[in-house]
Amino acid sequence: MLDMDSNDLFSGFDPNTVAAIRAARSTEIAEQGKARAMQKAHRLNLRRAKSAAVLKEILPNRIEDGESWHVISHGDIDSLSYLLHLQQGVNYFDYVSISTWCMGSADLDILEGLIESGQIEELALYVGEIFPSQYSDEYARAAALSKQYGFRLVVARNHSKVMCACSSADDYYIVIESSANVNTNPRIEQTAVHASRELFDFYREFFDGLQTIDRRHGKP
Repeated sequence: MLDMDSNDLFSGFDPNTVAAIRAARSTEIAEQGKARAMQKAHRLNLRRAKSAAVLKEILPNRIEDGESWHVISHGDIDSLSYLLHLQQGVNYFDYVSISTWCMGSADLDILEGLIESGQIEELALYVGEIFPSQYSDEYARAAALSKQYGFRLVVARNHSKVMCACSSADDYYIVIESSANVNTNPRIEQTAVHASRELFDFYREFFDGLQTIDRRHGKP
């Protein structure tokens, strides 16, 4: 391959023409970037819509006390969709905790929307030690939301995937145990959903005792 500066390729052309070509190419590259971003968001929205449709078919949105439902899927059910599905069976959750290794910005958008709409009163978020470094933008966003809404954010050497939610006025306590992180992925995942105050208290007591290992952010 020739080692040639790109300027040499246009040395015989009118400078104004070269500038116009480069400007057009820059615009084309930018538009391609937009298209890719839009396509990615579109795929994510489609997957969440599919998740909602599948869960509506196979899982009631109100589970009776003492029941456990076990689901295995080919990655066609988004993990956070379990919480959204079960939220439809109550007026609101006064407490939700989410333990995950990592999560995406779209998941944070959903959680913020649930808080803003009053569907979640109190949130606690537990993430893995990789989250601040490998998902730095998402972590910065989570930290900002934690400060804005006053919810608990804890970084730990954490690989567990557990969601707990309750509507204490309805005496309704839910635990979602899953192999999946909150963020969407196409892999086979198994999830168990339980309506159990005893199991809810078991997990909440444990997670309430965790302290963040990142002192820059996070509410102890």
